[in-house]
Amino acid sequence: MKDPRDRSPDGTELRQALQDLSTVERWAERVASGVQSHPYTAPESWEGPQLSVETRTENGMHTVSGIVEWPPGAGARPAVLDETERAVLRSLVRSLLDLAGHESGTARTRVVLTPLGPRVAACQLDVE
Repeated sequence: MKDPRDRSPDGTELRQALQDLSTVERWAERVASGVQSHPYTAPESWEGPQLSVETRTENGMHTVSGIVEWPPGAGARPAVLDETERAVLRSLVRSLLDLAGHESGTARTRVVLTPLGPRVAACQLDVE
């Protein structure tokens, strides 16, 4: 995965990251207010390998229970990642779940490994 610092000469990487964050924040606000309950889906599609990050949350503490190739299900293989890549994915998904105010239950977050770094493509929260 790429270094998360923005090295683009015109700041496009940082601008894109802020737009992504803003979109997720609006989704989280709608979910928290009860206006929206359907999963988050990114407004655009990205090219790159896709992974499903499975989590379990209790009392606001998120535990990553698995990272598998997308699509998950029968025959899904564990993703082959080094520890740094796993740490980046865990941090990304935990941040998303914190932002969404997810306090308990499971979640499945689809992440695309783009040339500009990982991007959240979708997230399904299963609240208990």
